[in-house]
Amino acid sequence: MSGLLGAAILVPFVTGFLLLVLRRLPRGLRNAVSVLASAATLALVVMLWSRAGTGSHGLWLMGILRVLPSPLMVVDGIGLLLATVFAFVWLLVTLYSTGYLKGYDYQDDYFGFLLMMLGAMVGLCFARNMLMIYLFWELAGIATWRLVAFYRSDREVAAARKTLLITFAGSVLMLVGFAVVFVEHQTFSPDRLSGPGMNPWALFLILAGIVTKSASVPMYVWLPDAHTSAPSPMSAVLSGIVAKIGLIAYIRIFIQSPLAPPESWPLIVGGIGVAGSLLAAGGALYARDYKRVLAYSTVSQLGYIFIGFAFAATFGLHAGIIYLVAHCLAKAGLFLAMGVVEKTTGRRDLTELGGLARTMPVTAAATAVMMLSIIGLPPLLGFWGKFYVILAAVRGEALVIAIAALVAAVMTALYMVRLYRMFTGEPREGVAGREVGLLSSVVAVLALATLALGVAYPWLSGYLDAALAATGM
Repeated sequence: MSGLLGAAILVPFVTGFLLLVLRRLPRGLRNAVSVLASAATLALVVMLWSRAGTGSHGLWLMGILRVLPSPLMVVDGIGLLLATVFAFVWLLVTLYSTGYLKGYDYQDDYFGFLLMMLGAMVGLCFARNMLMIYLFWELAGIATWRLVAFYRSDREVAAARKTLLITFAGSVLMLVGFAVVFVEHQTFSPDRLSGPGMNPWALFLILAGIVTKSASVPMYVWLPDAHTSAPSPMSAVLSGIVAKIGLIAYIRIFIQSPLAPPESWPLIVGGIGVAGSLLAAGGALYARDYKRVLAYSTVSQLGYIFIGFAFAATFGLHAGIIYLVAHCLAKAGLFLAMGVVEKTTGRRDLTELGGLARTMPVTAAATAVMMLSIIGLPPLLGFWGKFYVILAAVRGEALVIAIAALVAAVMTALYMVRLYRMFTGEPREGVAGREVGLLSSVVAVLALATLALGVAYPWLSGYLDAALAATGM
């Protein structure tokens, strides 16, 4: 099992590194290698899933360093679910990128860093040691910095620098928190921490790093600029997957460990989630650039997941993970759909777009499905996650947070309807979109996956319950 896990991490990472070193490969060969490496990663994760099931299997380093007496990596049902979804989306994004970026410079850098980021994300899904979490966290951060600046103009480079500086500042805060934990408890393993005697400063420093990386209030300011600068396929993985880094760390450190945070912890984390949901939804209602609308939407929807995790003991962990998966599929698909619009119309201002459904029926239909999932309508996957997040807050006796989450849901519906108007009404003069075979097909596949998992929610729910039970949750 350790060999499969190592291969799932190293195959994309080493392939990406080789693309960066070799450079100037023929376009067809580079694209084929990138797609094959992504497909191999998905296959390895699926093989790992078939071997591990819903159980929990630790892979650790004993006797080499005193500070590492516990598993460095743990293959469990939660990590397998997330890694499978991430690798599936990554393969589709890689395919999409081969068509979307045709004719652009710096494609060696793009595919190299994209694959290295995939390796880091797969590793993060299974990391169960604070140092390993930090290692994969930073590797993904460096790749994000380079990919946001893909076009290399002054604006894109400035946005990438802002992304790097803010997220690195959060990483430093988190690392200081880890250091405090180690000084007091002589371990970097969350599994070996217990009791209410945890230094509250360490907890809040770690939480600050998580909030920064997952673009929540007040440290979300880097995300809208990053999205408006990055290519659409990079935006898809940034919002759909990379912005979940902090949430994965939160599960491992604060939920799947014997830690006993302060009694006010659910209200603090839930309050952060509500603030992010409401403030970012307000920003989405007024933004005109559709990539900026979706960026604010990401901040808002990540707030929902924070609410679920805040009330993990009242079904919130289950709900948060379900909505994390739903958001990953739908938001990645929405950014790719907007990439088709941008590719064929050259426009991103909502006031300049309309009537695109006439010439882009597949993209319009797929976009509608994924928007409805984000809004939270049945039978789509987003409905189940969002409904149970609110229910978890009610069960946690946080009625104010539950009501605020409902208000945020209404605001989500409003800005999504506003965004969808680009497909309705009369076409704008001189602006005509069209389907692009490969790109539109990828968007349709993500819409179908969102619908299929919504319909198959009983199976998904049963799998997740078994996975959580196997880890003692």
